[in-house]
Amino acid sequence: MESSDLNILYLFHKVLFPNCSIQIQSYNNKSSNIKVGDRILAFPVRNIIDIIFYKNRIATIAKVSEVKNIDENYTNIQLKGISRVRLKKVHKLKSGYYERIEKGRGNSKSLRILIEDIRKKSQELIFLININESDKLIYLLNFLTDISQLTDFISNYFVLKFPNRFDIYNELDSYKRALKLIPLLTDLINNLKDKEKSIEYEKKPSQ
Repeated sequence: MESSDLNILYLFHKVLFPNCSIQIQSYNNKSSNIKVGDRILAFPVRNIIDIIFYKNRIATIAKVSEVKNIDENYTNIQLKGISRVRLKKVHKLKSGYYERIEKGRGNSKSLRILIEDIRKKSQELIFLININESDKLIYLLNFLTDISQLTDFISNYFVLKFPNRFDIYNELDSYKRALKLIPLLTDLINNLKDKEKSIEYEKKPSQ
């Protein structure tokens, strides 16, 4: 068990993946002790049950990169995810102790094939969406070679539905996480292609 006792921020229906960023809005009385540069535990929860039965659930060690007051009641907090951890003890729902988890897998042939498959599907998605940051995203995809970082980055960017994000986030085995991600990417690609076909069909002049 780690010796650090870190503040906890509860992310209701939100997930902070390692190596990714998120901005949350917090009541001032809950974030008054949080400052830029602090490390905290970002704990994604679905409901009160996850908070009550917190032990061994997954959270993310995060660095606070920005704290900005919106008004007298709310504050925007920018977080950068560092690594997954397992909650071991929570003190008055405000702070907690944790245990580090997750080591990367080896560079096996099956792993390399899986990484390449994920990268190709992600690139296809980027071209279908045709966003302004396409070149930047493709560069980042080629730069990321670690399967854990790659799956977290892609999940954060493309998997938007909370139940799917929560499920992938809580899968600690990076290889299994990749296997879960592939069908989600495939469905997104198929849906976008179907949408394009529908638009093209509607544009055709009626006979």
